[in-house]
Amino acid sequence: MFGLTLILVLAIMGGAIAFIGDKLGSKIGKKRLSIFGLRPYHTSVLMTVITGILIAAATLGVLAVTSKDVKTALFGMEKLKTELIALNKDKLTAQQELADKNKLIASLDSQIKETTASLADMQKERDAINNQLLDLQARYAQADTDLAATKAEVESLEASREKLNKEIKELEDATAHLRAGLIAIREGEVVFRAGEVLYSGILDAGLSEEENTKQMDTFLAAANQAVLARMEVKTKDVQALWLPNTMVQEAEKVLASSQGTLYVRICAAGNIISGEMAVSRLEMVPNKIVYEDGQKILAENITVASDGRNINSSLMYFLSEINKSAVAAGVMPDPLTGKVGNIDAASMIDVSTKMRELGGNITLTAYAKQDINVAGPVLLRLEVRRNE
Repeated sequence: MFGLTLILVLAIMGGAIAFIGDKLGSKIGKKRLSIFGLRPYHTSVLMTVITGILIAAATLGVLAVTSKDVKTALFGMEKLKTELIALNKDKLTAQQELADKNKLIASLDSQIKETTASLADMQKERDAINNQLLDLQARYAQADTDLAATKAEVESLEASREKLNKEIKELEDATAHLRAGLIAIREGEVVFRAGEVLYSGILDAGLSEEENTKQMDTFLAAANQAVLARMEVKTKDVQALWLPNTMVQEAEKVLASSQGTLYVRICAAGNIISGEMAVSRLEMVPNKIVYEDGQKILAENITVASDGRNINSSLMYFLSEINKSAVAAGVMPDPLTGKVGNIDAASMIDVSTKMRELGGNITLTAYAKQDINVAGPVLLRLEVRRNE
């Protein structure tokens, strides 16, 4: 809008100046005026030129006043050119700096990529080292645990060794004491054979620790006196019986955890010579009635030969089968003989005679003569019946 207004003003002003100049030229021509001694015609031309100059000057003046750009173009072009040259130089410098910075950025980008790659490699190495560290820590913890367990085991073994050494010393001292207390015993005589029962009895189970210890001490003291009597040692304060403390402690634990009563017997661990300590072992089982009085134990069909020659062998076989059945049922056999009982000679003769009298196909039946518990012995009542 400002431009249109400016053009309109310039047009009006130029027209006005031209009109005024034309009027002046016409008047000068009509009146034949002369300026600077010029002819009227030339004076008219001069006025026209002056009018044109005024139009141009007025136009430029208005433009210079109204437009900063025109003013700058008219009066500040050299300065503008100087500034433009300086700006171009600054532009080139800036472009060069930009190019240098772009190169620097590219170099930095390359370094960053290399650093990132190196960092990734270092991260992988760190992860691998961390994994190795964790593995080493786990191994160290395991080794520490194993070491602690080994130390505990070594300490336990040391304690066991000291305990065994103490027991060996006690055994040696007791043996020396026993030898010193033996009277008139023939040197080298075997008093007990390996496995022979030295002493047995029934102990109550489920008692308190103190009561268990007390009854076990009483039982072992009675067993020791039995061994001394068998060895014919008159000194009663001699310790002739020896059992490992661990075995006695284990027996007391069994008593504490059981119910009812237990049958306990002490057997020789090996042949025991006069003058030696009776090294023994403990055997214990729940005490129970295996066969009640009158209960049938075994029945066997036997065919007796006409001359009776197989009576004894058949009877002995029958008794051996009774022995097997009783052991299987829970009766503890004699460690030396493996038998659970004996039958007297009179009963054997009576049964043999009856078998011979009946002859042929007979049934031989064995009944418990009384209540029989795990300790035995198995006492029998034999019955012979002819089969029809």
